[in-house]
Amino acid sequence: MFCSAAAAVFIFAVNCSCLAASPDAAEAKALLDKAVAYFDNNGVARAFCAFNDANGAFHKGPLYVFAINMDGVYFAHSAAPSLIGTSLRDTRDATGQPIAKLVMEAVATQQSAPVEYMWLNYETNKVEKKQTFLKRVEDFILGVGYYTR
Repeated sequence: MFCSAAAAVFIFAVNCSCLAASPDAAEAKALLDKAVAYFDNNGVARAFCAFNDANGAFHKGPLYVFAINMDGVYFAHSAAPSLIGTSLRDTRDATGQPIAKLVMEAVATQQSAPVEYMWLNYETNKVEKKQTFLKRVEDFILGVGYYTR
């Protein structure tokens, strides 16, 4: 009986520690704010170099900054560098929702907005629900999202 209870407590502790380690909305917003400040203070070229550095300050586990222009073309994405130069226009999430339309509509009338969609978590290699915060900066949209599981 003691072993069963101890095992249950251990499993609960492991599950709680995994949940606690998952970044949340506050961390995603903070990284986006940091990216916007860096962009404003250092300019486009330096910002995109920093945002594309997978080992840099703008990629923290499952959190990373991405940048697209107003045509939906990726300029930064450290989690999936192969996306740089490609267009978000034809991309759909796992449910078939057109991502570019979602993103562009979100920032069309306001400078910042959240969006939600199903996206590949590059750490778990599973499609999961993702909440992303967007901010329009000059002619670009910066985003940071977190998986809500």
